Amino acid sequence: VASAQEVLKAMQQLGLTVRLACTGGPAIFGPMGTQTQRAFTVMGQCVPRGLVLQKLTKLIPFNILVDHSIYSQISISTQCRLALVLPLVEGKVEKAYEVIGGLQQADDEWMYQLQEKENERAQHRHFELGVKALLSPVGGGSRSWGGSEEAVAHFEAH
Repeated sequence: VASAQEVLKAMQQLGLTVRLACTGGPAIFGPMGTQTQRAFTVMGQCVPRGLVLQKLTKLIPFNILVDHSIYSQISISTQCRLALVLPLVEGKVEKAYEVIGGLQQADDEWMYQLQEKENERAQHRHFELGVKALLSPVGGGSRSWGGSEEAVAHFEAH
């Protein structure tokens, strides 16, 4: 997406209008066919999705349009807004986002996000210890279940 933004900026400086679409997913690409007739081909589920997004940029003036798989990777560092919800087969929908800006977070925002992730991991570890404490047998082989003294002491300390 950063490259798409650079291309867009360079083309605008030349006075050209460019509309770009980015999709993500597994794809196969390369020269395919027989030795006498080869063509460079791209195949995969993301290819028709990219074609639809590209056509939409011609109908509706979006500069850069991305699908949800790309949005989920860039949403922390790039400003985007929900542009369209496209109906797909079997009642599923695909969300398309317009890229509207550069960095969204302050320089120290990444440290805050790292701390939040570490807090989530710690809560998950405490939850796992609590589950283990509840499921550990009391009295060494008894069929009754309850918290072990070690786990209870750990939770009282925290």
